Amino acid sequence: MRVKNAILKLMRKQNSQPLSTREIHSRIGGLGFKKIQIDKALSILASEGKICRLKGKRYALLKEGEILKGYFQANPRGFGFVVTEKKDIYIGQSNLGGALHGDEVLVKVLKQRGKREEGKIIKVVKRKMKKIIGIVRVRNEGQFLIPIDKRIFYLVSIYPPVTLEDGETVVVKIDQYPQDDRIIGRVEEVLGKEDEKGIDIEILLREHNLKSNFPQDVIKECEDISDRVFHEEIKDRKDYRDDFTITIDGLDAKDFDDAVSISLLPSGNFLLKVHIADVSHYVPLNSALDVEASERGFSCYLVDRVLPMLPSKLSNGICSLNPYLDRLSLSVEMEVNLRGEVEKYAINEGVIRSNYRLTYEEVDEAFKSGVFPSKEVEECLGLLRELSLILEKKRLKRGSLNFETVEPKVFLNNESEPVSVKLREKTPATQLIEETMILTNEIIASFLYLRGFPNIYRVHEKPDRDSLLQAEILLSKLGYPAKGLHLGSPRVIQKIIDFAHRKPEKHLINFILLRSMKQARYSPFPERHFGLASNLYSHFTSPIRRYSDLVVHRLTKKALKGIERGNPLLKKLAKNLPTLCEHLSFKEREYDEAERESVEIKLCQLIKKEHLGEVFEGIITGVTNYGLFVELPNTAEGLVHIRNLSGDFYRYEPEKYALRGERTGIFYQLGQKITVRIVNVNVGEKRIDLTLV
Repeated sequence: MRVKNAILKLMRKQNSQPLSTREIHSRIGGLGFKKIQIDKALSILASEGKICRLKGKRYALLKEGEILKGYFQANPRGFGFVVTEKKDIYIGQSNLGGALHGDEVLVKVLKQRGKREEGKIIKVVKRKMKKIIGIVRVRNEGQFLIPIDKRIFYLVSIYPPVTLEDGETVVVKIDQYPQDDRIIGRVEEVLGKEDEKGIDIEILLREHNLKSNFPQDVIKECEDISDRVFHEEIKDRKDYRDDFTITIDGLDAKDFDDAVSISLLPSGNFLLKVHIADVSHYVPLNSALDVEASERGFSCYLVDRVLPMLPSKLSNGICSLNPYLDRLSLSVEMEVNLRGEVEKYAINEGVIRSNYRLTYEEVDEAFKSGVFPSKEVEECLGLLRELSLILEKKRLKRGSLNFETVEPKVFLNNESEPVSVKLREKTPATQLIEETMILTNEIIASFLYLRGFPNIYRVHEKPDRDSLLQAEILLSKLGYPAKGLHLGSPRVIQKIIDFAHRKPEKHLINFILLRSMKQARYSPFPERHFGLASNLYSHFTSPIRRYSDLVVHRLTKKALKGIERGNPLLKKLAKNLPTLCEHLSFKEREYDEAERESVEIKLCQLIKKEHLGEVFEGIITGVTNYGLFVELPNTAEGLVHIRNLSGDFYRYEPEKYALRGERTGIFYQLGQKITVRIVNVNVGEKRIDLTLV
């Protein structure tokens, strides 16, 4: 488009100085272009991120590397990050530029020596948030909304005023975006009082834009999909149905992405076969199913429900590797030697028939008791365990990290009320699957890379030196061998993890280290995965619940068919990958936040119902000038407010992460064990109030 090139050429001559629309019309119009052509070209260039529209109808050229486009991810503490296809840019509170969580923005990179890369949001390209959910506060000066989402940093005024009670939860449609730290909106829906039963998860769904139902065109496409595999579909596939194959998943899992089989070869090597559900066979590119799956990005696993990426007819039916049923697969066969090296591999479109559906709990119990469902299961699990230990040893030797985290599983009754909590940690059973899936993902990433194919890579950048230095100072004060941590050596990080293994503050130490890491993301570029110490890594093994894996399946199948990398369809896919990777990285973090909040809500409900007034021993996980954050045994976190630290005046010592009594010298420090009583729980605010005992 000649007019676009003319505009860019003109703006490059300006050395990044903005030009008004009138100036552009005057100069470009002299070349024979009409005003309507120029305005259209300016709009296209702005949408492509090549120029930026500023206040006063002015435009500026965006220089490569200095200004990036991405999604703003806010943090409840008042700052945020812009997630771009290349990196995450830190945004301080003074540089938000009126952006709200989820907005597509342009960020100007401000590089500062010795500090992490920071930026300033210069333009909101597209607003994501259209509505805000919050609790009404009625005051003499009017009606205000306290947003439930703590990532909204602005005061929300309700206009025009309507008849509302203080404490009601409402949905407000935004009419005016942030100006002078204020948003103005009108009430669109009244959900009820903040303490009404069931309103908590309803709020969560609205707050994170989670979809409960599928559009009619998606449902209609599903109706045309058979619930069984036909002979015509398998005639050109490799038949694995005679192999002894198992699935291992959580007790409450309903969708089974992966199945495995294993045997010993005469050479002594392992023959590992990993079968992944061939979802791409049922979800054509650009179909209604595909468009919806792309928008959702992932399945979301809340405490009381699953919001699947694909309708249940696929996710729990024909795509799920259910036992005793024929299922289509994309299978990876690997010959692995006793050093954990893959000597050769093959990738096939296949058909399988799983023999056993096992749970992690059953497998762990079988390893403990020595009692297995059958001889075949015992032999299969024995070989998998042997191989997983070899693979883990090899992975750790190359610099991979094994964080020790815990996940609370909240159990509910038939009325979705919490009744108990079980803490889940890494076990031999989860290790079996984790190690085999890591290996499979690496094989696929290498397969596509060596053929020059486009791909979605899972990347995890090396932590910032400053973030690690802060962790080093903190951990050293807590008595941990953290010297040299700021250099980013995986050996030092793993040494700290191992040192904390049997200590009561183990999970806190792992959290401190994890907090200093960068978040993993999706990228069209082949970058190293720091946490796994993997040069090439892709997500391939969960296409039922992750759209990235579905895309990688499509690319893998095209590579298997010998399609040239210059194929027009591949070029189009490659062109769309940067935007898709940004979208998926943002969606993943949004869903992670929703899942975490759903657990917090149910933990608060359980504590309010069963444990109010009870005494527990906890670990101090945070120290601020207003009190102590304490993690309870079930992982819920409460606050001992400084006003409840009686008997002395406590002064905050940030350099020691501690509070100290001026008269008594009593000292409360991060990582310290203390005994607390639960005195109040506010479920709506996910707040637990504690006092010392």
